[in-house]
Amino acid sequence: MADRSSSPPTSLELLLHEIEATPREYWADLLDALRQFRQKIPSTAPPVIDAEQARKNQAAIDLLDSWLGETEDASEHQQAWDFLKTALDEDRLSDRPLFP
Repeated sequence: MADRSSSPPTSLELLLHEIEATPREYWADLLDALRQFRQKIPSTAPPVIDAEQARKNQAAIDLLDSWLGETEDASEHQQAWDFLKTALDEDRLSDRPLFP
């Protein structure tokens, strides 16, 4: 294998030139060879983590955890729902209740 540190960087144009110089009937083989080569390369690049997105994600996780940690009574929710239904059904233009 050649020493990659001393060779000039390969541009995308050079790769495309080589592909275009290859007859089309061999493109499937060329693609297979390229995929096999790429699979042999060890992935040493760390995953890119956007700090701002990570902060937003953590804020959302913390909010969900706080909701799960609340110990409100179910009757409190029922009272709020009953009040909301009554308020929405008052002064409707239709005689039909919104929540029968």
